[in-house]
Amino acid sequence: MYSDRSLATLLRALQNGSDEQDVSRLLGPATTLLTLLSNPLNVTLLTSQLLSARSIWERPDGLRTTIRILSIFNSTAIQFVRQEESAVPSSNLSTRSTLSREEWAIAVIKGADERSPRWRHLCVLAGLLVGFEGRRERNLSHSLRRTLESATVKAVNLALQEGEASNDFAANSMAIILSYVFDLLSDGEKMSLNDDLLLPILVQASFFTKEGLHSGYFLSTIDADVVQSAERKFDWSARSSTYMQCQRMATGPMVASLGSLSRLIAFSAENVQDVDLLFTMVKDLSTFTRSLCVQWRQNKLSEIDITEEAMYLSERTLRMTLPLLWRTLKSTMFATVIVLRSLLGRVLEDARIPVDGAIDILSQYPVQTEAFLQDIRPTSAGSIPQHPLDRCHDLYFLNTAEHFTVVLSPELNEQLLIGAATPYLGLGSDPRLLEIFEAAHSVMLALLSAPQNSDLLARHIHPYVDALFKVFPQNLSLRQFRMAIKTLIRITSPPAPISESQPMLPSTLLELVRFRLEAASPKLLQAQTTSDASPKAAEQSLFSEQSVLLLTLIDALPFLPIDQLEDWLPLTAEALNTIQDANQLQICRQRLWDVISKGEMDVDRSALCVTWWGTGGGRETVLYGRDQQEEGPFMSGGLQETSKL
Repeated sequence: MYSDRSLATLLRALQNGSDEQDVSRLLGPATTLLTLLSNPLNVTLLTSQLLSARSIWERPDGLRTTIRILSIFNSTAIQFVRQEESAVPSSNLSTRSTLSREEWAIAVIKGADERSPRWRHLCVLAGLLVGFEGRRERNLSHSLRRTLESATVKAVNLALQEGEASNDFAANSMAIILSYVFDLLSDGEKMSLNDDLLLPILVQASFFTKEGLHSGYFLSTIDADVVQSAERKFDWSARSSTYMQCQRMATGPMVASLGSLSRLIAFSAENVQDVDLLFTMVKDLSTFTRSLCVQWRQNKLSEIDITEEAMYLSERTLRMTLPLLWRTLKSTMFATVIVLRSLLGRVLEDARIPVDGAIDILSQYPVQTEAFLQDIRPTSAGSIPQHPLDRCHDLYFLNTAEHFTVVLSPELNEQLLIGAATPYLGLGSDPRLLEIFEAAHSVMLALLSAPQNSDLLARHIHPYVDALFKVFPQNLSLRQFRMAIKTLIRITSPPAPISESQPMLPSTLLELVRFRLEAASPKLLQAQTTSDASPKAAEQSLFSEQSVLLLTLIDALPFLPIDQLEDWLPLTAEALNTIQDANQLQICRQRLWDVISKGEMDVDRSALCVTWWGTGGGRETVLYGRDQQEEGPFMSGGLQETSKL
């Protein structure tokens, strides 16, 4: 009787509620009452009223209203399970419903009727699914579980077909609720979703609406609250309106669920039937990222390189406000990557989609490749831009263009790639430019190695070698230096076209290495601050500049022409005598042995190495050193002095 009177009071209050505060006070009692009602008709009535009451839905508080209604049914479902598992004594039955969990669930489902739009039915259906089954537990019978899943998918499809998603609030609510429940649906039900209608709704809700990322407009508004403090550092206060706005957005349902939303978008992209929708999605994402970059550029924070944050930002900003912004942007990046990864899979599998858009496929289409690189080329090629965002763009261009050096004509390689890479080749000492520095060297090696670029190689190899020696060992890691010299020896040796006009170029390069070796320091190199992982930095500290240069000579031996190899084998062996550290000497000896004996040489070069090792003095020079060999001549059969007193 008490619950009946409470129900009547609650229903009148829901019908007469005048403001958001009144409604919020009523939702708590609604949750309690749902656990007490024992008449299934009353459960159905209350559910129907919660989904249709004008006091709730006429002036909703965005997605928070949707989540509150969903939480009512989610919380009640969890409470039903706990009550049944706790075996409440019969004397306490008056404090709980006498309905079983399945009787109660069926009564609730019946409340999702024609009095409310179909998209609101998702609040009930998803709330029950998450409440009963969301903890990887089986609390419903198989038949009821399937009924809930089927009803959820049917509600989504009908809402889409009947145009209910034309309202932003409805579309956002559908997107967020479906992301909550998607992993609980069976594969068969997932495939029943109308992805052609669903995909545009999901993309719009996640990236463009005010509940979502709002095209990145929040970034430019932050600028007004970034002010210079007394310590001459920039400060973004946690009390500022823009920080509070950013905090509300980051903790709001849509942005907090970007991970699950992006997986849902990815699923729809993989299964959409109308491939034109995929092109529309790509355009939408391109529009979003362009807007995001424009808004970020209008923010003072974008002018500060990540390596300079401690220098220019206040401690409070570094500790409190900036991390929230980075987390939001990082979530945005991951969400975009997840969506684009699914699109790439669709491109590779679907014959209906033109295959001239993915990077590995694009290289088969030179015209499209050129147009793409022209579109993303740096705006200030030939110079280093001051703005960190522009330098980021340069890094993206260099990392991407490296894959297309074989496709482009020599003219475009020189115009686009060399022009973009050259300013960064000698700037590894600047920590802000380290990643771009490494990317620029990778591009140069890839470009000079391309078979159509023999004329470019002849013109640019000497300046590039000068740049290499200027930045090693202070800024270029031993691994990168060894790889660079080895690559240059390989592409200048026969049958490379340049070997006809400059046959001694490989020896000239190695002579530069040997000349540098004579004056190199035997001290161990300091672990370098690079973007490499820590094991590579640790490797750097195991060698001296001297030993790295010697290893570079050894690495190049398999690529030398045979006539030049015959000259460089004894020169390399003699260079071993310059290494004083026993550990480094052993490493260099072992590397030389590996090169000449373990398959890195072809047949002719291997035969030459065998002759040199056996009868050409190679063994003695490598193992004992030239200075330790006894001087002759000796009489045949004569005894050598073996010790001195």
